[in-house]
Amino acid sequence: MTTWRWDQGRLEYFMFDNMKTIAISLNSMDGINISQTGIDPLRPVLTADTGLPFAPNNYTVWRNYARVFGCSLLATRAGNNLIVTDLCKKIAEHTIREADEYLSVLVQNFRYPSPVFESYSANEAVVFPFLAVLKYLASVSESNPYPRISVDEVFSNLVGNNCTGLEDTFWYAKLPSTGHVPIGDQKRQVREMLVVLSQFSFLKWFGGHLYFDRSFDLANYLVGLTPLVHNPNADRLSEFMLLGSLEGNKTPAVLITESFEVPLDIVFTEGKRSRVTHLKIERSPLLRKIFFERHPKIQCNMCELIPKEKYPWTENILEIHHLLPLSSGVAVSLTGTSLEDIVSLCPNCHRSVHIYYKTWLDGHMANDFSNKQEAKGIYLEAKKAIA
Repeated sequence: MTTWRWDQGRLEYFMFDNMKTIAISLNSMDGINISQTGIDPLRPVLTADTGLPFAPNNYTVWRNYARVFGCSLLATRAGNNLIVTDLCKKIAEHTIREADEYLSVLVQNFRYPSPVFESYSANEAVVFPFLAVLKYLASVSESNPYPRISVDEVFSNLVGNNCTGLEDTFWYAKLPSTGHVPIGDQKRQVREMLVVLSQFSFLKWFGGHLYFDRSFDLANYLVGLTPLVHNPNADRLSEFMLLGSLEGNKTPAVLITESFEVPLDIVFTEGKRSRVTHLKIERSPLLRKIFFERHPKIQCNMCELIPKEKYPWTENILEIHHLLPLSSGVAVSLTGTSLEDIVSLCPNCHRSVHIYYKTWLDGHMANDFSNKQEAKGIYLEAKKAIA
């Protein structure tokens, strides 16, 4: 039985907004000697570029974070030298710009046996854990309005049944519970895997469960994937560089070329992927449901409209609006998908703020806001400008 493994305790470094800065920094150091006596060449550059601590300071960054760079398929070492992958380069070059694109590569390429781990053996059975989770969610979505999977169900239904992720989706609907339980820190590791995966725009992490948003065509997405199937290389470096390669991979078009029904949305997106990412988040019925369950006061954050008072025949016509840069996903932690960067807006205010964004971005010849502070500042600017 294949052991499902990941890194643990460093979830912040797997958040895609942080990972982009890590990839850019690692790419700038590609090929450097990371085993210099008395010097840690990675620390000053990574901390300056990313703003992340890479603690503790009494250990080298490579000693403590090699598995982070490895599980994310960004970098490894060849002898004493840092080597970055094709995936890392594409993120650094902004060819891969959003979490959905990056996670699509991870789903297709991260597999066991993984050369990231010291116990690597090319003789183990090949398993694509993220693909298995997605196929399970697709299978249960047929009978459940809110399809979900817990860490315990991963072990009992997927690990216990020796799922490889390559089986037909319908096969997952027939899986019996085996009662298989994790050993040692396996449960914490798999929990972090699910949280990382929840950065997909169509997944959410709440109450110890990974939820699938049924408004997304997961079946079509899965058909578009091409998992990296080959006999594992005995050489760990060769295997890792192959896993970090984009050759043969593709991001299914369903993630990028979504159609939007409101003409204003078409004007707002103008084919720019970052703006489509923003709309995908705001159009999530599951995220909207969760937000209003936790924010029962139904009031527009901009004009302060209380829909029930003005339109007594309605319950809630408000929409959700994402305050972060257009390319940023919804933040997530072990406790759940964050709602702190979501506000509720009436349809008129929501459309007006999108127009304000487009006007501001066009005026500054920008495709996106440069950071979280700027994005929130422009929202407040629009809010204050209401007549």
